[in-house]
Amino acid sequence: MKKINRTLLQITEKYYWLWFALLCAVTAFLCFRCLGVKAIDSWDEARHGISAYEMLKNKQFLVNTYLGKPDYWNVKPPLSFLSVAAGFVLCGYNAVGLRFFSALFYLLTVIFAGLFARKYSRLASLLTMVFLCANYFPFKAHLARAGDADSLYLLLFTLSMLCMLKVRDNGRWLYACGLFFSLAFLTKSFHAGMIAAVGGLFLLLTKELFHQKPKRWIIFIACAVLPILIWGICRYQYDGITFFQNMYEADIAGRTAAGGLEGHGFPFSFYWTSIFWNFDYIYGWLTLIVIIGLICLWIRPLRPVDTPLPNVDLTGILFWFFVPFLGFSLVSTKLMWYVYPCIIPLCMLAAVFVATFLATVLTEKHVAGFAGLLISLVLLAGTAVFVWNNYCDNVRGARSNDLQTFVQEQFSRDSDLAGSTIYLDAYDPFLYANTTDWEQNMQLLAMLSGDLDCQDGGAEAFLEAPEHALLILSIPFLQDHPELEAYTVLADNGQYMLISSVSK
Repeated sequence: MKKINRTLLQITEKYYWLWFALLCAVTAFLCFRCLGVKAIDSWDEARHGISAYEMLKNKQFLVNTYLGKPDYWNVKPPLSFLSVAAGFVLCGYNAVGLRFFSALFYLLTVIFAGLFARKYSRLASLLTMVFLCANYFPFKAHLARAGDADSLYLLLFTLSMLCMLKVRDNGRWLYACGLFFSLAFLTKSFHAGMIAAVGGLFLLLTKELFHQKPKRWIIFIACAVLPILIWGICRYQYDGITFFQNMYEADIAGRTAAGGLEGHGFPFSFYWTSIFWNFDYIYGWLTLIVIIGLICLWIRPLRPVDTPLPNVDLTGILFWFFVPFLGFSLVSTKLMWYVYPCIIPLCMLAAVFVATFLATVLTEKHVAGFAGLLISLVLLAGTAVFVWNNYCDNVRGARSNDLQTFVQEQFSRDSDLAGSTIYLDAYDPFLYANTTDWEQNMQLLAMLSGDLDCQDGGAEAFLEAPEHALLILSIPFLQDHPELEAYTVLADNGQYMLISSVSK
């Protein structure tokens, strides 16, 4: 048994780069497969898409607008909007373009985390990547497969933390840490303060704060502040302090106000109970592994003889997890994606503990070696189930809705209908309601599909339109407006109709 187990470990070591490439391919598959199928969501995704679309259309890449006016609701600096705009340029004006760079940024996050964990062991590196493939919630909402700011923010947060952990090896990593912090701020505003909090505590408690030369700190501050300062000066030229006031009110005052912002107030335990101690997903099991691993590390009789995890790294990774987790738990406004950055250190730490345990137990003889092999198989099977569930629910389970599908089928940017004025009087599956107004996700889809000019008011406004216009109508609503029967029907799929104001 010992010989078999040792052979398995040697295969992992010898063919590490082959396994690494395979896991990169699996992650890429989970990120990009059916990326354009899922219906576009309102709010963050739709507003990012509209702002990016208008940036390209108006050639204004500094100020994010919504329907032609400066957006003082989605008050984020421009980096995430620019990444979506780049996706449109690269992949076209469609849902794939909207989400392409979010998928790429998550793939890069997994790759960099896996490569960094290689310093602890090759098995820990591969396990980190496997656990991140089973990372259900970021694939479900607001990250890997969504066209908003969170995937880029996660990548920059992760890179900043990895650079922080390498400062002890070479102080110049401080410069990269500062640069990634500034880019994170230019992506998601004051959320980047968590990077500064983690880095500051780590450097203070490990005394690295006192070991660096003044010149190095000056360069670090320049890297951390100068990009933000340049953007701030440029933005100030456009609308003074208005944007910055709204940034503060939304991200600081609003989210810390009693009761939470926009109905998202939850108790302190929200993140713990909904994610990190939730055994319906992989997070509860990873948290349990980390707790057991820490007990073994800190109780001397249980401590492994050889541990690949230096105390400084352990300190940094624990800060990386606990500072955002506790910080956002204290804030009244709670949204699941606020603590997505905590999942990276959780996966990495669990991977190191599991890899250390397996490397120790699998080399034992007889009963212990057999138990180690059995535990390995259980861990592998359990993780595979979570990866499979992630694929089934978030990739294979991606679905559009009937209204969005109808719009995509009827319009293209090079057709005669491109640029038309269009009204809506239909059942919207996203709202689970009838509507005569354009929801944000439908606004974006109409822009992407045919550069359409969306107008509210429904069939009544369409009938009064002074110029040529189009109307999307749920077929049952035709009985409420019999006068529409005099107009030309361009398309009818049994559920929705596309009507032109040109008479028959």
